[in-house]
Amino acid sequence: MPVTKSATKKTARGRPRKSEAEEGAFRARVIGEARNLFARDGYEGVSMRRVAQAVGCSPAQLYTLFGGKRDLLRHIWEDAFSELADELHNASAEKDPLKRLHALGDAWCRFWLSNPDHYRSIFLIEDKVNEPGERYFVETSESLGALDLIAEAVSESMKKGLLRPDDVAAVSQLFLCGLQGVVFNLITIPEFPWAAKEQMATRMITALIDGVSPH
Repeated sequence: MPVTKSATKKTARGRPRKSEAEEGAFRARVIGEARNLFARDGYEGVSMRRVAQAVGCSPAQLYTLFGGKRDLLRHIWEDAFSELADELHNASAEKDPLKRLHALGDAWCRFWLSNPDHYRSIFLIEDKVNEPGERYFVETSESLGALDLIAEAVSESMKKGLLRPDDVAAVSQLFLCGLQGVVFNLITIPEFPWAAKEQMATRMITALIDGVSPH
């Protein structure tokens, strides 16, 4: 009996291939679950197997999308700063540089306080370079360029005499450190009876700006 063409046709095995939209949604779900785990249990307390269990897939499937645990953390890091960059760009519309600086500081604090797990999974986990050729996230992130908006507002304020002449980078970083202090404490020690909790970020921004003002 001759072998027909239909008889030789092989049946596709395994799961059907995901569409681009489905794969994107799956990646986003993996990143979200991993962020929750990192925020709760820290970097050492999370494994690729635990992330796979959380999203209901095999570790092997997870490794087809992410190179490992640090790669997952890098995606979490980049996604968060990309969202923050959008907020900072929106806040930079103010023409007066000093008011713009205040708006940028407010946007920074509001973003992290509204996304505490973003904050925990980034700032409470130290980025470590372990393999040859690896680089720190701060060296490769495209979204961190949005921080230049703060330096630009500081520089313009100094040029207009609204802030004392000083090293722009040092003042900008000091500004961020002050904001980070507020955000860190409100997120990590929520049980403390903070006075005027809702106004704390605004008052810190005002105090930081006043501290480098010419008057």
